[in-house]
Amino acid sequence: MENPEFKSLKGLRVLVVDDNFITQRLSSHILVQWQVIADMAENGKVALQKVSSDFYDVVLMDLMMPELDGYEATRAIRSMEGNYFRNLPIYAFSTNPDPDKIREYEMNGLICKSPLDVADLYEKISPHLK
Repeated sequence: MENPEFKSLKGLRVLVVDDNFITQRLSSHILVQWQVIADMAENGKVALQKVSSDFYDVVLMDLMMPELDGYEATRAIRSMEGNYFRNLPIYAFSTNPDPDKIREYEMNGLICKSPLDVADLYEKISPHLK
C-alpha cells in the first residue's frame, strides 16, 4: 500500500457495501491511504439510501448480504431516475461471483475481495477520479 505507483486519489468518493465488518475495515484502511473518502453500508438497503442522498464516484458492492443482496441493490440503483444512477460505476466486490450475472445486473466488473488484490482495486477505481 506504500507503493509509490499508487498516487493519491484525493477527492474520490467510494461507497463500500459489505456486511462483513472486517472487510469494511480493511477496505477503508486501504482507501484512506489513497486519500479516498470512503463510506460504508452494511447491506443493499442501506446502500440505496446512501446512493440516493449522496454522491459517489464508485460503489464496491458485495453480492451476498442480508435484507437486500448486491445484485438486487444494483438493479434498484440502475432503475432510479437520472443518468447518475445509470452510469454510476458499480463493481461486484466478491470472492466467487457469476460473471454472467454481473453483466446481467449491469455491474461494471469485479474486484475480488478474498484475497483483496490492492493493485486491481487501484486500477479499477482510479480512472473514476474527476
